[in-house]
Amino acid sequence: MSDVADHEQLLLQVRQALQQVRQALQNEDYEQAISGLLQSTELARTMNDPAAEGRHLGNLALIYYRTKRPDLALDCFNRALILARADNDRLTEDGILGNMGNILRELGRFDEALAYLDQALIIAQEIGDTRGRGIWLSNLGLVFDDLHRNSEAIEVHRESVSVARQMRDQRSLTARLSNLGNSHLAQGELTEAIKCFHEIVSLYKSLGNNTDAALRLGIIGNIYNDLGRKSNTEFEARFYYELARDTYIETLRLAQELGDKVGEGDLLTSLGTVYGNMGEYELAFNHFTAAQQIFAELNLSDRQAYAEENLRLAQDLMTQAH
Repeated sequence: MSDVADHEQLLLQVRQALQQVRQALQNEDYEQAISGLLQSTELARTMNDPAAEGRHLGNLALIYYRTKRPDLALDCFNRALILARADNDRLTEDGILGNMGNILRELGRFDEALAYLDQALIIAQEIGDTRGRGIWLSNLGLVFDDLHRNSEAIEVHRESVSVARQMRDQRSLTARLSNLGNSHLAQGELTEAIKCFHEIVSLYKSLGNNTDAALRLGIIGNIYNDLGRKSNTEFEARFYYELARDTYIETLRLAQELGDKVGEGDLLTSLGTVYGNMGEYELAFNHFTAAQQIFAELNLSDRQAYAEENLRLAQDLMTQAH
């Protein structure tokens, strides 16, 4: 009877500690939440409940990570990992390994991050965790990006994109296509990057997210402009400059609809640059003037100075042309 009463008392203490944690998290009082989870962890150990102890350690690790204490987070995840393996809880083991890989990546410990994410990926494949597999593939690709192993990054990001398509997860698909596009850019594969970003634009528009659609359109315009500068013939350069111009005009309309004055000024500047590259100096001058006026109104001195510098250059070129 005494053992039963002791157990009930311990359960009551656990409930009280977890209630303290929930309340503390609502108030964003992370130190109080940590205190409650440390108590819950100790109580679970006393009750010989390794599953509960592992859960509390995992939650503790996440709070340490959120509060910029990665070493303490890794320590808690390591202890939780031992418990998950002892309990043969493969799904929890998978999540812990992946989270540890992400933390190690942020610490710049890339080789260790690869090792942990590889383990997480293997487990996700073995237990049929498709969602987890997509996440770890994506994160693995980011580590390859950090290491400038671009070909491997592209291969892994492509796999993560395929998983998102399979799950019909549009939000994950936009993020993973963005990663893939960035990897193509790093590899110098500009046309492949453009394909990724065009699909992202379509996805964001379908989700009603014109802000991110405009951002990606601006990137596409920049790539076309870069392709124009790198072209070997005047005909090819003109082709890419016209694509850049049309893309910037579409992006400008979106920025104006969104009331994004800074974006509007930046796009007017980009359009001015393209018109200058095309030899249409009067149009370049007009766009730089409009940009300069917006930046002056917004008191953005650096952008205003850049627009004014381009204005003077466009004016000089107009004079020479006449």
